[in-house]
This record gives sequence, structure tokens and C-alpha cells, in this order.
Amino acid sequence: QHYFIQSNLRSMMSAFRRLCHLKSFSSTEIVFNSTKVVKPTVCSLSSRCLSTKEKMNTTFNNKNPVKSRRPIYYWYIARPIISMGIATLGCYALYYYTKEARAKEKDDEDVRFILYQYSNCPFCSKVRSYLHSSGQPFRIVEVNPVTKAETKEISGGYKKVPLLSADGLMLKESSVIVSMLETHFTTGRPLSEIVKLYPAVNVGNEETNTVHVIDKTDADSNNDYLTAIYSWFYTAYKSYKLGKEKLEYPNKYRIMEYDPDNYGEMLRIVKYRKWIDDHFVHLISPNVYRTWSEALEAFDFFTARGNFTDFQRVYIRYIGAAAMYFIAGRLQRRHNLSFDVREDLYSGLNYWLRSLKGRKFHGGDTPNLADIEMYGMCTSFHGMPSWEDACQNTKILPWFTRMEEYLSEKSAVGIPTEGVVQYNHS
Repeated sequence: QHYFIQSNLRSMMSAFRRLCHLKSFSSTEIVFNSTKVVKPTVCSLSSRCLSTKEKMNTTFNNKNPVKSRRPIYYWYIARPIISMGIATLGCYALYYYTKEARAKEKDDEDVRFILYQYSNCPFCSKVRSYLHSSGQPFRIVEVNPVTKAETKEISGGYKKVPLLSADGLMLKESSVIVSMLETHFTTGRPLSEIVKLYPAVNVGNEETNTVHVIDKTDADSNNDYLTAIYSWFYTAYKSYKLGKEKLEYPNKYRIMEYDPDNYGEMLRIVKYRKWIDDHFVHLISPNVYRTWSEALEAFDFFTARGNFTDFQRVYIRYIGAAAMYFIAGRLQRRHNLSFDVREDLYSGLNYWLRSLKGRKFHGGDTPNLADIEMYGMCTSFHGMPSWEDACQNTKILPWFTRMEEYLSEKSAVGIPTEGVVQYNHS
């Protein structure tokens, strides 16, 4: 019977403790079987507060002390302040980490031309030099050569650079870009119309694309399997001998709606622009990667200015240098260059200097398109051992310095005086 009464009393006291925060009770003591239970008294300030003495002394059967409750200022003062502080920090973090994206969107709205490039690509340097000479503001996006993440969504499967975003169009092929922009600026016609004047024509052998190849996984017999292997080798052979599909732009060196009185000068510009693309550009890589040490130095130069991660800078320095060293040897044999490729470089620069005919520029007192494109080619290896040797063995430096000064005055975004363009990677 005593046990039954004690159990009921425990249940009552538990319920009493849960209700004690609703009403104010006077402090009483209940003694049963030599066990003293203190009924907690509600704090006069809040129904959720207990006095310090009661928190220390209130027990039930000498165990499970009553849990302490937070004071009133925590709920009405401290907690709102803490919540507001956390919310403020979250808003600031969101603002900070989206600042670059918002700045990029603002630049895209303010700038008509966005150039996607590799910093030391000769063809990209050619387009970049023209944009400087046009006096138009433009933005540069340095493309990661490994991932190409910057152009993956906008290129439509086109994997090369330069790419120029202009008035909602994506322009490709460096010489075509320069000709389109020159026609646009001289005639005032919209780019959407000018693009139609430079159609692409397939000059490759289409027979390669019509060769039927049997998939090995669909072979039902040994005979079909052997036929599939033969078809694969046959396709590879035809691709090697006849060439794959190749797009060409017949008008890529032409400026539309030119002045008929300057027809001879236009043909002269076309001649040297074509020489730059067909001959001079093939002299750059064999000279830049002539030896293993020069290849390593070149990739130190490229990775410092290119858009690479820290890990990519480490392995590309060696893997890229080794690959380009062997590729440079193949280019040397393919284009029938001399054993000492420096001599071919000097010869090409001297040929260009002779075309000036004693004038300041190829275009006379002011540069023309041939000057601008040749300057772009030279900036692609400016600062490397091949350029230093060229300056010592030819008279290219005075013309290069004049071009540098001219473009510095014309450029809307400015270029460094040393001739090597530095970039903020986007």
C-alpha cells in the first residue's frame, strides 16, 4: 500500500512540475518516507525561469535534476540579435561570392565584342591586335586549353580559338573575323548581313565520309568481322590520302565594298595577309620549341599568362613542352624548313621589312590590315629567345615599336608598352 501511494505521488509530482510554469505557487515541502521533495517556485519575471537556488536544490529521489531554463533576455533580446547577425553574414557571403558573376554580366551588357582566346596563340593575337586598332571596347576571356569550359556551351561543337562574340553572333576563323569587322566598320552594315558575304565551302574530299564501316559488335560471322576490320583500315587510309572534310572561306581576305580607286592596294594587302597565314605563321612554332630548354621556357611563359589551375600548370609544363618539341620537328619537315630554323625566321622577317619599301608601315604613314596581322603574329612569341635573336639579327624592332605606339593610342582598353598583353582571367 505504501508503494502504491509512493508511485502515485511520483506521478503527481511529475505533472506538478510540468504545470508549475503556468501559475505562481508558494514554496512548500513534501516529505514522504524520509524523502524531501521541493516543489519548484516559478520566477516572478517569467513563467520559464527558476531561481538559482531551486536549480541547485530541486531533485526527485536524489536524481534527475530539473533542467534549467533560459532567462527572459535570451528570448527577447539575445536570440533576435544572434538571428539577425547570422542572416546578415549569409547575405554578405551571397553578395561576395556572386560579385564576380554580376560584374561579368555587366561587362557583357556594356561590351559588344568578347574574344575567347589563348594568350599566345598567333591567330588569337592577330584578332586581338585588330580589336585594339579598331578603338572599340572589348573583353577578353582566357580559355582553359585542357577543359575548354569557357567555350563549351557557346561554340556549337567548334573546338578552336579564336572565337569572337559580336552582336549575338559567334565569329570564327581569325582572317574571316578581321575581314568581317573591317567591312562592318568601313561600310556600317550590320554584322548579320556581312556574315552572309563570307560563306564556308567544303574543299575536302567527301568520298571519305561516304565509306561504309561495319560495326564489329554487329558482326554475325568471322567473315563479317574481317570485313569490319578491313573497312576500318580502308577508311583510315582514304582519310590519310584524300583528306577529311575541310571548310574554306574563299572571301576571307577580301574587304567588301572597297573603293575601286584603291583596287591595287587592296590586292597588295590580300597578298601579304595570305603570306602571313600560309608561310610566316609556320615559322613560329619550330623556333619557339626549337630545343628542349626553349620549349620549357616557352611553357613557363604560357602557363604564367594562360588560364590554368595550379595542378595543370605543373604537368602541362612538362607534358606540353615535350609534345610541342616533337610537333615542332614535324612542322619543320612538313614545311621544308632549314636545319637551323632561325635562318628561316630571319628570312621571313627580312622579307616583310623589304615590303615596307622604306615607309613607316606597310600601309604608308598608317598601318593597314597586313601591318596589324603581322604585329599580332610577332606578339605571340615576343619576350622569348626566338624574338630576342630576331631583334639582334634583323631590323624588325623599329617597326614593331612604331606599331606598339600606334595601337597604344588607338586601343580603347590599352596595351602594355612591352608588347606582351596581360590579362585578368574571366
